[in-house]
Amino acid sequence: MNKEELKQIALTANIGKAFEVIEITEHKEHHFTIFIESLEGITIDDCAAVLRHIIQQLPQPNTLELTVSSAGIDKPLRAPIQFLKHIGKKVEIKTRDGKKHIGTLHEYTPTKTTIIQETKKEKIETVFLNEFIQSVKIIIF
Repeated sequence: MNKEELKQIALTANIGKAFEVIEITEHKEHHFTIFIESLEGITIDDCAAVLRHIIQQLPQPNTLELTVSSAGIDKPLRAPIQFLKHIGKKVEIKTRDGKKHIGTLHEYTPTKTTIIQETKKEKIETVFLNEFIQSVKIIIF
């Protein structure tokens, strides 16, 4: 079983809302973690439902160790659905030149990300081409 096959099986799960598979990581042979996200949020019950669905679809016996998890607010944003879900939240953008920029996530498209940076006197709209962004993280506090 490879990552793409797992993704296709996971995406057929019915959890009562639209969701996407953000990433699948392989920790060691036959041990995978599947990260999912939804605009409506992901609960532990959603993760359990996707896991049960995958297990039911696998040929028996199997030797896979599987974990299904939400994408996690402490992790960098990786997929368009995550950016869209967090519009209006404070983010830190790290560009490929090592500079950090903090502002409110205003807009996301496949080619650019826009934040609003606030000073005491004004609000500045800053647009970044996605190809020059190293990472984007939600600022929790």
